[in-house]
Amino acid sequence: MKSTLIKPNTSSSGKKLFFIAMFLLGLIFVVMIVAEPPQLKSCGKVPTPDCVCPEDEKYIGKRNIIFIDATDDIVGGKFDDIKRILKEVSFSDIGFFKWLTSGKKIEKTSVYILSDKKPVDMQPIATYCSFPPEFTWLLTDLSESKEKQIKVAATEDIANALIKIRNEKNSTFSHIVEGLAVATSNSASWVGGSKLVIVSDLYENSSTCGQFETGQITNYANVNKGCKKWAEILGENLKKTSIDSIDKVSSVSICQILSKKQSDELILFWRDLFQSQLPYDIKLTCDPQQMQDRHNYLNKR
Repeated sequence: MKSTLIKPNTSSSGKKLFFIAMFLLGLIFVVMIVAEPPQLKSCGKVPTPDCVCPEDEKYIGKRNIIFIDATDDIVGGKFDDIKRILKEVSFSDIGFFKWLTSGKKIEKTSVYILSDKKPVDMQPIATYCSFPPEFTWLLTDLSESKEKQIKVAATEDIANALIKIRNEKNSTFSHIVEGLAVATSNSASWVGGSKLVIVSDLYENSSTCGQFETGQITNYANVNKGCKKWAEILGENLKKTSIDSIDKVSSVSICQILSKKQSDELILFWRDLFQSQLPYDIKLTCDPQQMQDRHNYLNKR
């Protein structure tokens, strides 16, 4: 009785392995093309925070504002909150899939200081662009050392911003409403659907919106037409929406610098002011994660 050995079809198995390998290589190639980040701004030998921003501004999505009221002394402990807000809001982790579905857009954050300058003369003291997803840096033409230098330059500049805040002189006036309206009117700094973060003791001191530090805090419903006009400008800026923006609702967070003269009327004024323009309340917190959670909630993410 003879037995017959069945030889494996090595030719068929080899073809399968070949096509699987080709498919995987093709998939890797497609992912590399799709995930390649936009061209960053060209940098010199010494990187600056601006080096992490895209060359083409169409790749900037949200334009956030951090508005810091330095018209009165800021107590030492509050600088820890400010430092964390600057770092975590400016360099928040976008996430690969969100970054990809948004058209590879990053976030740009402008930092304003309210001081003794008139609101119309205010300019950002610093601007920061968030980093693209971590592994996408491998797809750029930057060396590992250059990549590290750029990231370090961006995050270390926060120390320079804190120095500028510390060095601001006290001011007689505190045009908070007017300053917010002007800052959000700057299209290079703000676009609807972004995050507005306010660090302030909330004591408005102006002829337009009230002498809170020297007089009684009035109800927002009773303020003059001039103040309401500034509030309406602010409200319109917050409600504007970019056509290609994923997030349609702007979020407003207030990190309050506590003062010796605290009152329920102070917070009530600002809640009423923002709710007169927006269908939702402000978020009172100094925690950047809570600010992000609030923004996600308003945009149902």
